[in-house]
Amino acid sequence: MKDVFVAIKEIVAKYTVAATEKRLTLKNSAGRIVFIDLAHDPDVCVQEQVSDHTHLRIAIEVKGGTDVSNAHNRAGEAEKSHQKAKRLGFPEFWTIISKQGLELLKLQAESPTTNHWFDVAQVLARKGRDWDDFRQRLAGVCGIPLVEAK
Repeated sequence: MKDVFVAIKEIVAKYTVAATEKRLTLKNSAGRIVFIDLAHDPDVCVQEQVSDHTHLRIAIEVKGGTDVSNAHNRAGEAEKSHQKAKRLGFPEFWTIISKQGLELLKLQAESPTTNHWFDVAQVLARKGRDWDDFRQRLAGVCGIPLVEAK
């Protein structure tokens, strides 16, 4: 989780106005404050301050491990966490998991609440289709332009 949080920190670095070990505070293009928190259930959550109200944006579950035989168990664990986040009012749910050697349809059956799946190896390596998609989607949710890596 911490390594994924570091990757997130890199994506939003230009717009970060405060950072602690477990919270990033951004100022987005609309001038609103966005919080990205490292926690548990969900592992990472994104919230946006609009006037005096905090809007829940996304709940992200990070599932480590590469054992294919246990992947469906990890997806089920993500589903439990997403269901909890849904009860809290989050509208969108992402799961970062090892997708190597897995059928996405089977993962989706284990966690139907997950809106988007990202391969943990690509996110940690900061390359690949899932990394590009993750960066674009995160920037969009945060309301910031995506800064291209040089």
